[in-house]
Amino acid sequence: MAPFKRTHELVRVGPGRPSEYRPEYCQLVIEAMGTGISVGAFAGVVGVAVDTVYEWMKRHPEFSEAVSRARGKQLLAWEQKLIRSKKGAETMASIFALKNIAPATWRDVRNVQHDHNVKVEQLTDAQLYAIAAQKAGGDGQTIDVEAVRVAETDSG
Repeated sequence: MAPFKRTHELVRVGPGRPSEYRPEYCQLVIEAMGTGISVGAFAGVVGVAVDTVYEWMKRHPEFSEAVSRARGKQLLAWEQKLIRSKKGAETMASIFALKNIAPATWRDVRNVQHDHNVKVEQLTDAQLYAIAAQKAGGDGQTIDVEAVRVAETDSG
């Protein structure tokens, strides 16, 4: 028996144990995640296991949609916190959270460009085979390269 008083009726969804899911959790997850908390922390808000919340997302399309909308509000909360933060730990914590919440948007971008001025004619067969082996596609036969034709100058 649970150590707390149950404040709502359990709903049976298919065979097995009744679900503790309630339709009002859709609005509650939007509000809670709008403060910046994660889906996992929302499980703590409603007093269930994290896996239970993810199961609700699979079984209840309206809840899954609410979580999707809530993720935008969660991102907004952290970006606003970053804007308000001063230098130091709060700023770093906000950036760290944002990199985890929205890695496609908040990532460190590094561009590296390599220019090589080597003529194919100068390479040995062994070097060419080594390059081909590294660039081989999924079929082992196709080489994925980008070639640029350079006009030869007559230096004679």
